[in-house]
Amino acid sequence: MADQGVSSLSNIVVAVIVARSVSAAEFGAFGVAMVVYQLGLGLTRAAVTDPLLSQHSHEPRDARARHVPRMVGSVLTLALALSVVVLAVGLVLSGPAGQALVALAWVLPLALVQDLGRYIFVIDRPQSALVIDGAWLVGIAVAMPLAPADAGVGWFVAAWGLSAGAGGLIAAFIERPSPRSIRPVAWLADEREASSRYVGEWISSQLAGNLTTLAVGPIAGLPALGAVRAVQVLYGPLNTLHAGIYLAVVPDGARIRNDRARLRRLMVASTTLIVAAAAIWMIVCVLMPGSVGESLFGASWARGSDLVVPMGLAMIVSSAATGGFAGIRALGDPAASLRARLASMPGELAAPVGGVAVGGASGFVYGLVFARSITSAIWWRAFDRAARRPPVSPTAASPADGGLLVAEAHV
Repeated sequence: MADQGVSSLSNIVVAVIVARSVSAAEFGAFGVAMVVYQLGLGLTRAAVTDPLLSQHSHEPRDARARHVPRMVGSVLTLALALSVVVLAVGLVLSGPAGQALVALAWVLPLALVQDLGRYIFVIDRPQSALVIDGAWLVGIAVAMPLAPADAGVGWFVAAWGLSAGAGGLIAAFIERPSPRSIRPVAWLADEREASSRYVGEWISSQLAGNLTTLAVGPIAGLPALGAVRAVQVLYGPLNTLHAGIYLAVVPDGARIRNDRARLRRLMVASTTLIVAAAAIWMIVCVLMPGSVGESLFGASWARGSDLVVPMGLAMIVSSAATGGFAGIRALGDPAASLRARLASMPGELAAPVGGVAVGGASGFVYGLVFARSITSAIWWRAFDRAARRPPVSPTAASPADGGLLVAEAHV
């Protein structure tokens, strides 16, 4: 959880510094770059790190270490391909959005490799994950004050990405994967069953969700997008908690996946925790003086302050899905996970876009509340159905795992 806190803090620090240093339109462009980064992050996690957590997190460390070179090769391959696309789009666009995307294209591989490192370590070496995220935060703290007075949004995106490179270098030093063992697509080929389904799930959910956020700019203007990004950053600590719980309960749940009663209790407890935290944080944000928001987000807070309550409601109903989502991942059931994502996709697309068309930034957030209420119900129904299927019998244990290796559940 401390690692997740440091990771979230680095993103919040950058967002606050950029909001205070540039115009509302440039902060909106920074939001575009961060959404594109989240798209790349979602793709690499779906293809590479989600199979690691759901299919291999219960394996001994030595067994997982053999996967590292193949995962590094796959992430680098995907990152370089994405960078080419982002660079081309950035060169075509004009203004702050183009500048932000061109800068992102050069640093995207660094950020994605750094994220891979923390996922590799977080299963049983959280202290190493904390070190590499701490290096990123230190890099940001050193680089950002060096910004020239006329620095544009591209400068800040580049400084953010280069700081991620420091964490990536430390991760490489700790793990020391053999360069000769790094193969570009071996992991994707070996894990194609789980990877293809998780990528399909990502396309139908993460991509749709980020595209609806990007739609705020063309429909309601970049200042409206800046306001949405400001309030999203304000609720960022909840994303930290959600990610921390996910990374903790999926490996734990995978180890007890054949004891369905214990697995249900674990998922209910994790959901209760994050829903309560979301409600408490919403109250804190509502009671926060307006001067604090202005000092943090500058001009973007003029519109962002109106979104505090609806975004809080959206975070509460989103948090309610935690146990259902993590439970299916713990069961190692990518097919059920994909079906749940596809079922939630129409509402996740239509409600926020329809909301922004009718009511601007406020309509967008209320659309999220409606869509994610339905999505939470879908995830819990899917988990309940998957958990009712008979447990998979353990396979014969290998000498390396001491008889504790649990069989994967395949659909």
